[in-house]
Amino acid sequence: MRFQSQDKVVSFETDFAGGKIDQLVELGGDDFEILIRPEKEPINDSAWYAFRVHSTNPRHINVRLRYEGGSHRYEPKISHNRIEWQSAEHLIVARHPGGQEVTLRLPVNNQVLWVAGQELVGNKDIAGWVDTLAQFPFVESSLAGRSVQDRPIHRLAIGNPDSKEVIYALSRQHPPEVTGTIGMMHFIEALCSDTELAKRYRAEFLTVGIPIANPDGVARGYWRSNANGVDLNRDWLTFQEPETRSIRDDLVRLRGEQEKRLWLFLDFHSTYNEVFYTVPKQTKLFPEGFTAEWLKSLNGRMGDSTMLRDDGHNAHRSTSKAWVARELGIHAVTYEFGDETDRERIRKIAIGSAEEMMKILLARKANLSPTVSR
Repeated sequence: MRFQSQDKVVSFETDFAGGKIDQLVELGGDDFEILIRPEKEPINDSAWYAFRVHSTNPRHINVRLRYEGGSHRYEPKISHNRIEWQSAEHLIVARHPGGQEVTLRLPVNNQVLWVAGQELVGNKDIAGWVDTLAQFPFVESSLAGRSVQDRPIHRLAIGNPDSKEVIYALSRQHPPEVTGTIGMMHFIEALCSDTELAKRYRAEFLTVGIPIANPDGVARGYWRSNANGVDLNRDWLTFQEPETRSIRDDLVRLRGEQEKRLWLFLDFHSTYNEVFYTVPKQTKLFPEGFTAEWLKSLNGRMGDSTMLRDDGHNAHRSTSKAWVARELGIHAVTYEFGDETDRERIRKIAIGSAEEMMKILLARKANLSPTVSR
């Protein structure tokens, strides 16, 4: 979408990957209204928006975000180059009590101002990140499959390719959940670091990572779904969609044809605070007691209750976590970062959790009975 004010001074655009508004109306003067709708209803309330704006004359404009089918969840982030972002909650000058409307007062000039619910971390950004990591001799990049609209689903394999011990991680089944992807990127980078711990871990374990499981939804600025309107994290029973089938087949192939032993499955997401969503604590999984030990270790390291645990969340729904625990018998965690958590704190938590995971897994493997089957 491209929109220009009647005086041809102010211009809005959404014709970029992840750009999303549904209607724009000039109300008069310096006032504009943007309508934001979901791709389908009913839907999880993760209302996404992203646009660019600039003006031939420096001025302040009032932009009212009006939501249908949802409400304001993501506080605005702004950037002048699409790379460096900052929170812009201070630009909100009015809020509807129910969250159906929020008004921003934006300073605009001839320099493009990017405005979005979260930082734009899209398919091209991730492809570049994957290419950078693939320069390491211990990282291999490939494709797990392709999406409904034929976009690549990038796959990273980190560590010893001959190792039989595997950790599997993915992110971005839900397009707006950018902090989950940011957390996963820091987590993976910690596994690729030059520390002695990471080197020992890579020698013993192979980590497989899928940084964007829903590339179509990310590209289209969707709230929740893939190009077929399906919530991928509710498709882990029927596997109707090519994205979930590709990841399932990869997991099954690792376990079957390649005879590898899966230790842990992580699915990175975003919600309102940091939390581990797990399967019920009484469920018998390999390796025994891992999630509880990991969480205790991480919180001890951070000096607070950084990560909460909820072992009843979506326990019986068709989520990745539930399917992996049930079918593969290993610990599976939906790893959630807060929408508005400080990005430096996300980095520290992600690195800390990666390092504590590596320590525990190395110790567990060293003490593992040879009779434990794959």
